[in-house]
Amino acid sequence: MKKIMLYAAAVAAMCGMGSCGQKEVPPAEGSRTGFALSFFKEVNKHTNSGENVFVSPYSAGAALSMLTEGAQGQTKVELDNALNGCLFSNEKLEGGDSVVVKSANSVWIDSDFSVRNHYVNVLQKDYNALVETLRFSDPATVKAINNWCAENTAGKIDEIVDRLTPGDVMVILNALYFNAPWEEKFDPAYTAEADFRGVSKTSRVDMMSRKGRYSYAEFQGCQMIELPYLGSNYSMFVVLPPEGMKIDGFLPYVNETTYKQAMGMMAPAEVKFKMPKVKMETELLLNDVLMGMGVRTAFTGAADFRGIAETGPLAVSQVKQKCYVDISESGTEAAAVTSVMVRLTSVRPEIDLKVMTVDRPYVFFIADKESENILFAGKIVNL
Repeated sequence: MKKIMLYAAAVAAMCGMGSCGQKEVPPAEGSRTGFALSFFKEVNKHTNSGENVFVSPYSAGAALSMLTEGAQGQTKVELDNALNGCLFSNEKLEGGDSVVVKSANSVWIDSDFSVRNHYVNVLQKDYNALVETLRFSDPATVKAINNWCAENTAGKIDEIVDRLTPGDVMVILNALYFNAPWEEKFDPAYTAEADFRGVSKTSRVDMMSRKGRYSYAEFQGCQMIELPYLGSNYSMFVVLPPEGMKIDGFLPYVNETTYKQAMGMMAPAEVKFKMPKVKMETELLLNDVLMGMGVRTAFTGAADFRGIAETGPLAVSQVKQKCYVDISESGTEAAAVTSVMVRLTSVRPEIDLKVMTVDRPYVFFIADKESENILFAGKIVNL
């Protein structure tokens, strides 16, 4: 049985937003923000309440977009709907002198498998994808794919393919990398051990601390703060739900409408801010997540990927994402790899000083303030 495997790798920064407010409404058509928030919340639904979540909506969007380019009929409709009518193509992510953010795409094709020229041309033109044709039966192919992945994620994701079976015929990779210093760094001298009251345990963690002027908002018991990265449009937005409110009771209220409302409420304020240092890796199987977003036909023998190749039928066998994030006094480094496998089947004057201590479960997002790109989203419940 042959398979086509499509992989996407990503590394990015943190930024995002959330809010307490009205119940979820369908995301606005054509909005990447709507896709990102829907994806994040669907992942959370399929994750145990005591587990941290860290995902890359952007990486998932890039991988699914390249898959969608080869889909037809109901398969394409479902993928389009899941992506909220957006395609993550033909875009250069802007960083800056101090911020590294870059995206790269590649397509790896088995020399015994014939892909439509039109599909390859679309990936080359619209996604600037490198196209390589190699023998998948040669172990060196796995090494070449993983080397490309490591090179484009600064070594943070150094393996996306562990092996290629006789049925595998194609691998698509998107690599996104982000590394940025804070505009105002935390002084390590003020980092001290403190309690983090998690869902299942209270842990002693290294808590960073800084007092300064931030963009800040309070709404219905929630607190939200913006942590800008130096010389760029990127920021991390940390959202702390009200005391006593379970994090999984908070997330259903986070949607594009409340996201924008919360952003509109932010204003400069003096804040004494504390948050834990975080360094973690996550790995998720996303099949059920995508099915929950309406992508069903693609996983069955009824899938229509005739835009990729005449040989068929093709069906998605597995979608997986691996992520890495390191939040420290100096800044943020984050990475993600999304794989889609397809088979052939049958300090200032203290005026009204605010205090925000992130010592309990919280969420955060990584995004560009000037665009709809939420690169990463996270939920921290235990440390």
